[in-house]
Amino acid sequence: MEGIEKLWWAKRQLEEQTEGKQRLITRTGGHLFVKVDDSCLAACYFAMVRNQKTGQYHADVKGYLRTFSGYCNGTRLEQLSEEISGLSALVRELEAAQLSVSEEELQEFIRELEQQDETVEGAERKA
Repeated sequence: MEGIEKLWWAKRQLEEQTEGKQRLITRTGGHLFVKVDDSCLAACYFAMVRNQKTGQYHADVKGYLRTFSGYCNGTRLEQLSEEISGLSALVRELEAAQLSVSEEELQEFIRELEQQDETVEGAERKA
């Protein structure tokens, strides 16, 4: 896999491994953003960061806990543990892929993703 293919692969992995609860989308200004379902306790951070020396963009992938405090019963702790475990595997997999693209490839991916998002939003409105 090269360039743009790796970004589409990363998007699919994120959505499949979170059962669609987290999706890679675009925001105003053409920035990538992970849309997270309210039910998620742990989430993925995904950003494309420009390397000043090479001009290439590489993926910065992290996991984080969403606002979480207070005491939990065993069921809630088990849910949190499962989410963190799954997210940990996903982040390690995306890190290992060493996603790196040129600015042109990134812009092309963003354009394609915006078109896909518009199509999905239009279908959701009609339903």
